[in-house]
Amino acid sequence: MPAHDRILAFLSAVKARLDLAWLVRAFCGSLLLVGSVLCIWCLVWVWRGYAVPASGYIAAAVALPFMALAAWMLGRASQRKAARIADEHFGLKDAISSHLGFTDEHREGAFIALQAEATAVRVQALSPRSIPVQWPRRMLTIASVLLMACFVMGFKKDSPLVLERIALETETLRKSDEVNKELEKQVEELLKTATDEEKELLHPDEWRQWVKDLRETKDRKEAMRQYAELERKISEAAQKLSQRDAEQLLAKAAQEMKQTAELKPISKSLEEQNYRQAASQLRQMKLQADVRKPDEAQKELARLKSASQRMAAAARNFQQRTGQQGNQGKGNQSQPSQNQNAQQSGQNQQQSQGQQGSQGQQSMDQQMTSLEQAVQNLEQQLQQQQQQNQSQSQSQSQSQCQACQNQANQALQNLTQSMCQSSAKRDMMKKLQSLGQCAGKCQGFMCNKEGQSLSQCMGTQPGGKKAGSGSVESRRAESDATQDNGNRDQLTGQKGSGPSNTSIESADSGTGRATRAATLQEKAFQRQVESFIQREDVPAEVKEGVKEYFKGIQQVGNESAAPAAK
Repeated sequence: MPAHDRILAFLSAVKARLDLAWLVRAFCGSLLLVGSVLCIWCLVWVWRGYAVPASGYIAAAVALPFMALAAWMLGRASQRKAARIADEHFGLKDAISSHLGFTDEHREGAFIALQAEATAVRVQALSPRSIPVQWPRRMLTIASVLLMACFVMGFKKDSPLVLERIALETETLRKSDEVNKELEKQVEELLKTATDEEKELLHPDEWRQWVKDLRETKDRKEAMRQYAELERKISEAAQKLSQRDAEQLLAKAAQEMKQTAELKPISKSLEEQNYRQAASQLRQMKLQADVRKPDEAQKELARLKSASQRMAAAARNFQQRTGQQGNQGKGNQSQPSQNQNAQQSGQNQQQSQGQQGSQGQQSMDQQMTSLEQAVQNLEQQLQQQQQQNQSQSQSQSQSQCQACQNQANQALQNLTQSMCQSSAKRDMMKKLQSLGQCAGKCQGFMCNKEGQSLSQCMGTQPGGKKAGSGSVESRRAESDATQDNGNRDQLTGQKGSGPSNTSIESADSGTGRATRAATLQEKAFQRQVESFIQREDVPAEVKEGVKEYFKGIQQVGNESAAPAAK
């Protein structure tokens, strides 16, 4: 075998020995590092009071061989390093390093061959096993202590506080899931039962998004915060639908209408806040008579005129109280101008459409005054028609009467639509308030520690026992003293004479006697409620102190009054 090959074989054996020694050190270092990290991780869990999860031990066992292998691959000895260590360990005076240098430089000659042969002869007698492979005892000891500590900490269980916290988080997570489903159900029922008018007041997609934003959480504070936010949004939505001014106006209109007998049904509906029924009753006053017959038209107009005057009086009173008289004046000024345009043009349909757009922007009090103005205009036109005799002027007057009648019907329709909208807003506000109460009860369910279910907190399935048995007051052992009120009634006449609702019948034969057996029984819990009401929780010492305090005040008052009298 050539000398160069023998040297390389020896060098490969030395390199394998060095790699083995580095593998031992890499494994011990990785073991120390993994043990330190695992110990710190266990201490964090133990310090917080939790049991150490087994996932940490599994991760450490998986990471240890990969970490040791990576360190060994990165720290393996090269051929030059192995030659240098072999020269130092065996005292070859850089013979192997020099041979590698000559080989890399491709130097040849007798001297080079002689040096290689001499080096091969020397290394042939040497053993690479003489290079020591030492286990770092200190590092292994520290790593063993750390791993033993981690092993001991693995048996520690959760503390009582942690167990209570985990139970609370589990309960909060379960309750939040139930509450989210219940709220989603309530919102869907609200949107499902809402009418078309009520749906226009809401935004169903926005409400559904609010419910979808509710998250299942383990943190009770976070859960309460999101439910409180939802309740705030519901309250704001209900507040926007508040019709307090409109309700006050309609209540005042009900008081005005009550003074007229034929308007009492409408007044009763308004007092009961049944605005839809009141609107339906007002629609029955729609003017349908032929304007070519002024007598019939005026007779039909009388009832609507009475209602419009009463409502207009209530509207003016409301405007004076709220300071909206200027707006009402503007509405009255715009109304005659529109009437004149309608009378001059004679186009009834276009005028009614334009009037509908203008009336839709008016408030309810302005609509009431507009209705009164339209009724007055129609009444004036009918009176003028009766006074006119010429055919041309009479036809023109009829067209003007028809325009005024359409205008009055349009004003009546706008008013009834506003009343229906107020009713829809009121109904929707009640539903939103009920939904807000539901959200509040859900918050109470989240904080409930009595083990009640969500249905019990919501009131759908109330708990408790059956109703108890009450006592008969007419058969109490105690009796109340009869007090003399000073009233005296004196009966006159002959006993047994006069009409009577009862009669006495005597049996032809037979004897008998009716008896009633009475037994004394113990009556338990007869006056339990009365005892709670009549009991006195104030101690006697406090009563005596209060009594002495007022006596002292009275004495001081008498003493100050005596010198003043002198």
